[in-house]
Amino acid sequence: MDQVVVQLDGLPAVAAQRGIVHRGRPSAQSSGAGLLAVTLQDLRLEDGHRFVEVGACTGILCAAAALITRRQVTGVEIDPGVAREAAVRTAQAGIGVRMVARDGLRGLPDGPWDRVAGSFAVPAIPQAWLLRLAVGGVLTCTISTGAPGWHATAVIERSPDGTLGGRLRADTWGHVLARGVPWLPVPERPTVAARVRSSVLVPPDFRVRGFWVVLAHLLPGVRRHWPTDPDPDSTVVLVGEDGSRAHIAPDGSRAEVWGPRDLWAEVEQVHTRWSAAGSPTEFDLHFRDERQVVDGGTGLTWQLPGRDGGRSVC
Repeated sequence: MDQVVVQLDGLPAVAAQRGIVHRGRPSAQSSGAGLLAVTLQDLRLEDGHRFVEVGACTGILCAAAALITRRQVTGVEIDPGVAREAAVRTAQAGIGVRMVARDGLRGLPDGPWDRVAGSFAVPAIPQAWLLRLAVGGVLTCTISTGAPGWHATAVIERSPDGTLGGRLRADTWGHVLARGVPWLPVPERPTVAARVRSSVLVPPDFRVRGFWVVLAHLLPGVRRHWPTDPDPDSTVVLVGEDGSRAHIAPDGSRAEVWGPRDLWAEVEQVHTRWSAAGSPTEFDLHFRDERQVVDGGTGLTWQLPGRDGGRSVC
């Protein structure tokens, strides 16, 4: 996902000793060059734009934005230590970056902002960000259901009349989840015999990102699992939060399913809907009374979770 570990279980990467293996859970990560480039392209930054980044981490994107806009920009970072280091680093480089240590999900400082970049993945765009987006402004962030690799990029604009609209794009790059938000779990492999079906849908290649993004949203709680010791025949493994599981032969000759749901039968239904809609890789994103509705064409519409959609965005 084009990420660089900056902090491991609270230990800054600069404190790590060369030649010693440090193990733990990444507690701060910075976007790599590829993802930064995509973000800058989506934002279309210009001279004079007021810019804020949520989840600024090292401040690299902020530094680039400051050079492009030729004015001070703001980075919001929840970890005070990481924010302090970024402030020192950008100040030493003579770049105008103001770092603010706070939880960006609870609101942005100042505003309105011409450009807003969310540098961690969220299930829906937080209202706190949208409220501070200026007329003519652009906001971009990663949308994720918690299924690794099935992320999408949202690019939102506020039109001259104040209304919001945008696009959701199945993408190669994506930010990691917000701090403290786990990926969907991988249940233990069942010990009971599987239910077997033959002649099923051939699993789409993982690079068919439009399909996998649709699947992530229409089958919430389901993820693809890449085992550390993958099967030699490249069996596709899907798991659900409820313990359901499906193993599918790469040529579609066989599907083994466990648990209360036939996951692959549900996948086949989603594939039929996605294909009937024209196999889209980009989707319209509408804002209706604080609801965020994704429209991929006839029969392919869903709502991002939020105040009226189940899970909270925060």
